[in-house]
Amino acid sequence: MRQGKDHYLYLLIPLMQLEGALRAVPEGVSIRIKVTPGSRYVGVGKYDGWRRAILFKLTEPAQKGKANEELVRYLATLFNKPAKEVHLVSGHTSSQKVVLLYNTNVLEVQSVINQAIENSASKTKKS
Repeated sequence: MRQGKDHYLYLLIPLMQLEGALRAVPEGVSIRIKVTPGSRYVGVGKYDGWRRAILFKLTEPAQKGKANEELVRYLATLFNKPAKEVHLVSGHTSSQKVVLLYNTNVLEVQSVINQAIENSASKTKKS
C-alpha cells in the first residue's frame, strides 16, 4: 500500500469533480469505471481524474464474466437497487467499463460514491 502525506488527498476532491465519470441520461446515470479484478476486497477505490473514471476493486478474477457479475452485484447493493437496474453497457472484456444505473440522478450517485470512497479510506487508514 502506498504511504505518504498525499495518500488521502483524494478525500479532498469536491463532488463536482466526479462529473467527468458521471453522465445523466434519460434512463438514469452512466458511470465510467475502471476495475481491478483479483483484489483482496470489494469496494470503491478512488476517483481517477486522468481517466475520468471511478476505480473499483473486485475479488473475482477477470474470467468468464465473474468480475462483471460481481461489479453489477456490488453496485446494486451500494445503491440499494435490484440487479436488473444496473446494466453493464460497455467494457465486457476490458478493465474500463461504462455502467448504467436506472432510475437515479447524478447527485444521488455522487453522494453514494463519495461516501463509499470516504469509508474505504477510513478503513485503509485504520489498517
